[in-house]
Amino acid sequence: MLEGKEVTILHICAGWQKWNGAANIARMIMDEQRREGHEVSFATWAKVRELSAADEVWIHCGWMPCLWWAALWGRNVHWMPEACYDPVRLRYHGWKKCLVGPMERWCLRRCKTLVATCEVEKGWIQAYLGPRCPPVEVTDIKRFFDLSRVERVERVENRALHLLYLGRRHPLKGLEFLEKAVDDILTQRRRDAEIELKIVSNAFGDDKEKIWEWCDVLVLPTLSDNFGLVVAEALERGKRVITTDGAPAWADGNTYGGRLVYLKGYRDGTDKERCWLLMNSIRRWVSSR
Repeated sequence: MLEGKEVTILHICAGWQKWNGAANIARMIMDEQRREGHEVSFATWAKVRELSAADEVWIHCGWMPCLWWAALWGRNVHWMPEACYDPVRLRYHGWKKCLVGPMERWCLRRCKTLVATCEVEKGWIQAYLGPRCPPVEVTDIKRFFDLSRVERVERVENRALHLLYLGRRHPLKGLEFLEKAVDDILTQRRRDAEIELKIVSNAFGDDKEKIWEWCDVLVLPTLSDNFGLVVAEALERGKRVITTDGAPAWADGNTYGGRLVYLKGYRDGTDKERCWLLMNSIRRWVSSR
């Protein structure tokens, strides 16, 4: 941010859908900038005159031509890659990323600042760009949520434990390991009423709040997330959470009054190990009913 004056800021993201995590983080930052008195707007593809007229350009996510265009013509560019350079994510469709990698790196190196959401992501960015990496700042997305309350976890009495996965189906989200873990627990215990798993890909407004009311434990079994907005949303509502070292922003040791279980060794584990870690953490909540 340019210091000491009000500025015009243009945010660029490939998509602004409500389910888009990068877009939602961008909206939070934009609202904060507006509260600070800055003139803020957003676009996908922006014209050259719009990019060159803005005092700052913020780019969100990666690998898209509209973002390269913004990096080419924007002034004082801040780029938030949103875990795009996690080695796990780099291997996903890796041949395509190898083809466009030189363009991606060239655009990133033109930026004034790169912005990570945790120290681990900062390391991913620096490793991807090497010695010519621009300065990398770490911004704490947790500031946008009220996570200060430490509440006792309420016991679930006389009904199934409600597990919620809230997000899209994607190979890097690890949903198949969660489904396998739940199936194995139910098969072994033979008491199907003890656990119910609900998978919700799109929910907004009142529908989303009804889902949160139903939920006892949010599970984000991710292999690659820099932050994991649903974790913050769940904790803010007093829910219990199981997540993994695929979301390293939650690796600071804070359990939020015993409500957060952070699974180490999951991201780089075998499929069997991932299911075992999830099964054990779910059983912990089942036994506390």
